[in-house]
Amino acid sequence: MTAVGAVRGFAGPVVRGRLAVGSSEPLLADRGYVQLVRWVFTARLVCLALAAPAVFLAESTTAAAALSLALLTVSSLVLGRSDALIRVLIRHPLLASLDTALSIALLVSVPVGQPATLTVVCSALLAGLLFPRAVLVVLLVPLVVASLGAPAAFVGTAPSSWTGWLALLAGLPTLVIGVCAIGSGVRRSTQAMIQARHEVAEAVAAVGAADERARLAREMHDSVGKSIHGIALGAKALRRMVDSDPARARDLASGLAGAADQAAREARALLLTLRVGQHDRPTVDVVTEVLRGWERESGVPARLTEVVVVDADPEVTRQLAAALGEILHNIAKHAQASEVVVELVGTDTEIALVVTDDGVGFDADRTEELERAGHFGLRGLAERAAAVNGSVVIDSVLGEGTTVTWTARRHSTGR
Repeated sequence: MTAVGAVRGFAGPVVRGRLAVGSSEPLLADRGYVQLVRWVFTARLVCLALAAPAVFLAESTTAAAALSLALLTVSSLVLGRSDALIRVLIRHPLLASLDTALSIALLVSVPVGQPATLTVVCSALLAGLLFPRAVLVVLLVPLVVASLGAPAAFVGTAPSSWTGWLALLAGLPTLVIGVCAIGSGVRRSTQAMIQARHEVAEAVAAVGAADERARLAREMHDSVGKSIHGIALGAKALRRMVDSDPARARDLASGLAGAADQAAREARALLLTLRVGQHDRPTVDVVTEVLRGWERESGVPARLTEVVVVDADPEVTRQLAAALGEILHNIAKHAQASEVVVELVGTDTEIALVVTDDGVGFDADRTEELERAGHFGLRGLAERAAAVNGSVVIDSVLGEGTTVTWTARRHSTGR
């Protein structure tokens, strides 16, 4: 099963549908975007720090200019240090508009030649990043007008020719518009990227659901389906034998009862795979559940004695649980064991399941002979390990029990 929820009941519900177009909420979860806004506030703080001496030392500086500079510096300092506050600004554009208003107040209260006017570049970029387009268009007008300078000074120095107007408008006002457009473009691109990730997650979930259904269909056909089909055929034969051959009918009925028990066990094993596929469950919990279920069913004590690695990827956990179930089934069927000991060990990159029983053991060199006789359990263990880049090693001595070591990569990279 994929890491993204596949089917409701397997790995949690899948959230479907497009994200709200233009919504700011998806941006809150993008840490890179939040940090980008923070760094722009930090860049503006640096610009304000460089401009502060010129503002405070100039004789023409007004109280409004000093206050605007001080408040804008505090705003840049606080917002440049907190992801949480940046998320509040993104969620509530009205608060961000107060910061823009401070920038406008600073621009109209200082002469055009002051270095402080260049802080409008950072403020324009922030406006593009923080505001939806509809709000940005409204705020862009006062920003552009403020970039022309203080109204009184502008009236006295207004250009008298069209070339002068062109030079004036092609300067800071055009820069403000361009930087706003860049910020807005980054915002829209980030939203598009988040939407694309959302759609990819949905697609992966759909593929995972299809794979899971196909896997369950195969396993039901190979296990429960065949068992039930055999029971049905036996039941038909039993009906004919009851009167003609009661002794054979009793034997057949006993066999049917055993087949029904086997089908029930296989059905429970399939139900268990639905639970162990839940990606929010630690591997050690899944292993413990499999052991407890088998212990109740077989009556043989099974202990988890050592745990070094507690979790792995969902697909690795699923294959490991299925392998453990196969190993325990073989023990119950062939080993005549009085106790089973299980260890879950490994490293940062590998997980190892070690299952030891004190049963009769077997000749490991007879694996090919067993397969020719129709026993493919050992090959199944190896195939499950290979599916998650692992391996299986079996150490068994006649009369001394068996140890199976099943290993896999903790973080599956696919087949």
